[in-house]
Amino acid sequence: MLKLAGTLVLVGAGKMGGAMLEGWLKGGADPRKIVAFDPAPPPEMKALLATHGIRLNPPVASIKDAEVLVIAVKPQLMEEALPGIVPLKASRPLVLSVAAGKTIAYFEARFGTDAAVVRTMPNTPAAVGRGITAMVANPNVSAQQAELARTLLGAVGDVVTVDRESLIDAVTGVSGSGPAYVF
Repeated sequence: MLKLAGTLVLVGAGKMGGAMLEGWLKGGADPRKIVAFDPAPPPEMKALLATHGIRLNPPVASIKDAEVLVIAVKPQLMEEALPGIVPLKASRPLVLSVAAGKTIAYFEARFGTDAAVVRTMPNTPAAVGRGITAMVANPNVSAQQAELARTLLGAVGDVVTVDRESLIDAVTGVSGSGPAYVF
């Protein structure tokens, strides 16, 4: 069961963000502890959020206890999406990225070099709960935050931890794109 001490902030409620959200809810996450930011979520995601009473696009200042920021927007939309949530760094949340090509240094430049950042690469089957996600953490990630990341990512499949960020790029090329190529 997914237990959150603070607020889980989902940035991007598209295919991957939506699949993760569905997995968290099935895993017992308290919807009152989740907020979503997305300027135009798909209709099915709007319905899911409404059904569970999950706040959509609340004022950022209303979130005082961000425990984790799950960044699930397309890389090309990152510069548009992040500035609005950067103030949440005051809570010292775990920053968990599922965006391809955005490095740990990229997030440290926006949230601070002391930010706890986990970079991941889920593959396409994660959208239906059957994925494999590789993750790597910067040195600021505590053991408790790493376990939270594994739990959150486990909602869409299996999780493997790699010890070097460069291996995430290899995963992106093989595991991330391979299943999509086959299909």
